[in-house]
Amino acid sequence: MKATGAAGVLGLQAGIVGAQENGQGDEVITIDEQPQLPDAQQRIDLAERVGPRDFNEENYEILNVHRRKEAVQTLLRDPEVNRVASNWIAHFIGYEALTNHLDAISIQGPTDYTVDGSLETGTFNVTAVDRQTIYGLIDRRRNEIVALQINEPTDVEWAEEYTEEEVRRGQVVLDQEEVQQYVQGKEFWPMFKVAESITSGRGLAHYEISTIILYVVDEDSVSAISGFLDVREEGNPQFLKAYIIDDFIRYPVQQMAQETATNDESVLGQVPNVPTEKRPMKTANNGFHRFETVPKQQFQQDNWNIRWEPPETQGVTFWGEYNDKPVFSTMNAMATPTAYGLPPREGRNTREWYFPDDEPVINGHHIFWDVHSIPFGGPGQLGKIDYPARRGHPSGFQFRTHYHTGAQGRGSVDFHSGAQFGPYNYNISYEFFEDGRVVPIWRRHGPGYVVEALRNYGVPEDWEGEETVVQQYLHFTALEPTPGTTNGGVQTHVFDGEEWVTPESEFYLVGEPGQKVRFSNPNGSEQIDVPLNRDLEVVVVRPNADEIGPAQDQVTRTDDREVESEFYHPAQYVDGEDIQDQRVIFWLIMEASMDEVPHPAGVTGYVAQAEFQLNGYEN
Repeated sequence: MKATGAAGVLGLQAGIVGAQENGQGDEVITIDEQPQLPDAQQRIDLAERVGPRDFNEENYEILNVHRRKEAVQTLLRDPEVNRVASNWIAHFIGYEALTNHLDAISIQGPTDYTVDGSLETGTFNVTAVDRQTIYGLIDRRRNEIVALQINEPTDVEWAEEYTEEEVRRGQVVLDQEEVQQYVQGKEFWPMFKVAESITSGRGLAHYEISTIILYVVDEDSVSAISGFLDVREEGNPQFLKAYIIDDFIRYPVQQMAQETATNDESVLGQVPNVPTEKRPMKTANNGFHRFETVPKQQFQQDNWNIRWEPPETQGVTFWGEYNDKPVFSTMNAMATPTAYGLPPREGRNTREWYFPDDEPVINGHHIFWDVHSIPFGGPGQLGKIDYPARRGHPSGFQFRTHYHTGAQGRGSVDFHSGAQFGPYNYNISYEFFEDGRVVPIWRRHGPGYVVEALRNYGVPEDWEGEETVVQQYLHFTALEPTPGTTNGGVQTHVFDGEEWVTPESEFYLVGEPGQKVRFSNPNGSEQIDVPLNRDLEVVVVRPNADEIGPAQDQVTRTDDREVESEFYHPAQYVDGEDIQDQRVIFWLIMEASMDEVPHPAGVTGYVAQAEFQLNGYEN
């Protein structure tokens, strides 16, 4: 068969195994239904992590939505993997996409939990029994295992110790008759990981409502009781409601294993092991995150000069220069609001949808404004991933940070042992490229509080309405743009799809494809463009010492109770101040709609991203 062009060659489903001359100068492509593949170890050794610029258009987002479940299912078709996973009582999944068409996947879980302790003592000693970790590298074109490793089982222990106030709150929930009946004869332990400072729900605002979770161990499963308390009166929590959730992961690995037909033979021992550096960062075998080499707190690479500080209350703080000229000051991940039980959106922007009364009470069941810090969640900075120039994009690097509630120390151990109801789990990353592109990425790993809220999986009775939006994420990034200058102010322009306009005062804008926001140096050529694709919303305001923001002279998250209790959405800070030739704070709002993904909860990833484009920064 004569090749008719690159598209034709790439479209051949069977694959290409070789090419030779046919004696007439034409290249002859030979086809085989079982194409020869590169040596497995070579593929593994040369594999690198990928980012959005390795794919066209939205394909990186599609990859994270679909491939995680496919990779898990491929792993479970191996009979040895299936045998181990079928006996678990809970699970945790890690996923990373690699080059060479490889998916890095890890699954782990225990066969049981034992609990020793009580609310009376305020201490619980928990053991995840025979927890095992399985690592795989999957060929994502063929859904075949390229590398496999099953670690030996081990008992993992941790201690839960609670304050007098936490014990009091736990007892209020436990005293409820329905809860007592459910836990009778079963082992359980409580979890207090979400503070009232970042919670609103059931008509109550910040500092008025708090939550408590009880993990309950049954013979072959673990369930959760999610309790809500009115904490407006200090030292006297009042019970509001508790939900008993029998199955808090929609696609638990152990259930998937039990329902998956296996191959005739295992490839364990027939394919290579999975090297540590090729495994997902979040599932090291000892239950803690695997931290990559931490870069210096100031470094230069790919025309960028980056300075950073560890998270305190609002994520890692960044300062950035490109070609020795300032780009942004104090860029932070300000919050990740996660709302539950919202009514239909009906065309509203996120401020009107979440907070129609312009106050910090959610227009739904409840919301958490996550605080990205080590004490509240962490662990903050996980590592720097370098990207060589490849696939049409220049070299660069990703500065990866991470958040999940209680990710430090003991909190990381129970989370990775399957106790993942309540805690969140996502990456907050920033990619910097040699050509002046910056790509902020929010990447959810699940599972989140979604399963029992799904229709046909038991919607709480007070989440009324057939079109209830069960779970909706927002992610707020905020920075002070400094396009080529830190002296004086900047100019702000908006391309509305047809022409550039110059807003005179603070604004909140719901973006549409083709629109841009531009920050420029009034006395120079430097510009920062932000395309408003992917349902992005933006807020541009003046710095104000009485408002939460990324700048050093503004309030940081939770440092001022009055300011924190009033915070709900950056659009609340738009109050008409002049912005031209002034310092401004730029809030970027990215959305993640869980009802749009095909595999809700525990087995689906999700990506929201944006892009900053630098112009006029030539040396």
